[in-house]
Amino acid sequence: MKKIAILLLGLAVLPVFARPKFVGHRGSGYGVENTALSFQTGVDLGYDFLETDVKFAKGDVLVCTHDDSTKRLGGTKAIASSTLEELQGETLRQRRAGTDWTGHICSMREYLDICREGGVRPLIELKWTEGINSKDTSKIPLLIAEIDSAGMRDKCIILTSMKPCLEYIRTNYPDIELQFLTAQYWANHFDWCVKWKIDADIMAGCFDKETVDRFHANGLKVNMWTTNKPLDYRKYVEWGCDFITTDRLDPASLPDF
Repeated sequence: MKKIAILLLGLAVLPVFARPKFVGHRGSGYGVENTALSFQTGVDLGYDFLETDVKFAKGDVLVCTHDDSTKRLGGTKAIASSTLEELQGETLRQRRAGTDWTGHICSMREYLDICREGGVRPLIELKWTEGINSKDTSKIPLLIAEIDSAGMRDKCIILTSMKPCLEYIRTNYPDIELQFLTAQYWANHFDWCVKWKIDADIMAGCFDKETVDRFHANGLKVNMWTTNKPLDYRKYVEWGCDFITTDRLDPASLPDF
């Protein structure tokens, strides 16, 4: 009995780690990035958040795209000078994890609708675009209005590396959750994150457990981008990361620790 009691005591003190929120990178790794299929697959996988990149197309229409043009994905259009109709008229193509996919560019509203209907929260990364950049924040109210019109203001997180945009949002829309995108120089921005009460999203390989502890000690959360390896997932869980950004990890197949 004594041995059993000692064993049970040992089990009782094993660390228990909180399960992080899963963030589907550009929706997911299935389908062309930032398209309806990639977002819907992220919903089906059970991700807590769907991350996307946004820029303005012609006519101040926000669209989900990482780049300034569709060329990398087999198109020919410049985002800023093309209408949504013109952009959606192109078939985009991308090979991911050995599979060839096709799809069409999403408007931000379509993406928000997929998130809302799927019960998933949007994580919106701001890319440099007219009126939303480090030198000009004049069109951020259009972004917030779009989020409001979809009923997702209390659900969304806004992410970017552009500090003036985050400062503008924190000042004018203090209820919205924010994350600062960074990599190996995260420490240079730590005091700024603390001052503005902005969580961090740090590139894999650029931080350690002490980094996470330091942010947590100041009441801030840590997201990480991006891992697709179960062993790395375990490491980041043990480090205490609050979010895990991934293309392909399946939450249902991963254990709690």
